[in-house]
Amino acid sequence: MSDDDSQRSAVTAIITFVFLNIIWTAALNASADQHIISPQSDLVPEYQFDGPDIFGREVPFIVMYEINAVEGSSSSSVKLDLKFSDGTIVNIHDGESNVSSTEEFLLPPGSSSFLVTVIQDGQIFPVPSDLVEIDLRTEMELYTPIKIEGYVAANFLALALIVTDRAIRSWATSRRSRRGTPMVRKLREEWKEVEKSISGGDTVDVDDLLNNSTTSSSMISKRRAWSVEDSEPEPEEGDQDIKEAEVELDELDELGAGDESKLQGEAQLDEDVDTISDLWDKLGDSQKKRRGP
Repeated sequence: MSDDDSQRSAVTAIITFVFLNIIWTAALNASADQHIISPQSDLVPEYQFDGPDIFGREVPFIVMYEINAVEGSSSSSVKLDLKFSDGTIVNIHDGESNVSSTEEFLLPPGSSSFLVTVIQDGQIFPVPSDLVEIDLRTEMELYTPIKIEGYVAANFLALALIVTDRAIRSWATSRRSRRGTPMVRKLREEWKEVEKSISGGDTVDVDDLLNNSTTSSSMISKRRAWSVEDSEPEPEEGDQDIKEAEVELDELDELGAGDESKLQGEAQLDEDVDTISDLWDKLGDSQKKRRGP
């Protein structure tokens, strides 16, 4: 992995960790709101609601209430209690009307309820709505009980994403390096064929080697011709054809009559050929001899 890739990977890791931690921090500020008692509703002695079960832990519970006397009604006393699922009763307000406040508690899981009692002249008034109006709202911070676990999970997730991403990138890079370029793959296949022939497998076709050698020499000659500017004037087309025909006839005359004597009998080991490079050099020397100086 290059320095640029390492630096980019480090920056990506930092951004991933920070981003997931910001998401969890924002989730901690989320709350579940409930409007338990509305001022326009008729008051009843008990209002039940369910506390969430967050791994059996207590949830921060905020109670916001406002109690006002109905206009034109006589004075009265209001008692507001909170009864938890375990039977515990906590007093929220006990006194005169025209009051508002906010209280915080820890709410256990299960069914809980608010108890409302309106007293006038020492007696429980049968129709509380005729004397007071109550506006009661609640908020539950659902994710606060698992705050630490959430940060651990967010960082673990970030680490898993980074490790997975690096593993996939490494696998893809190694796969590309094993496959190589088309030219490298072709050379590898040719080398395997030569190895197979040397180790006693199928023989390599001499004509194929000669063709490959001729093709390579031709490509090299063309590249040299392209890179070097020819300063000599080009001969006319008719003269060039005559010269090429004469050269080909001279080469054929030098070869003489051929026979198959060298292709029969047992093969002879050439001690001068140890590597593939020696074989190519030998083929090149034989071509130079045929062409002449």
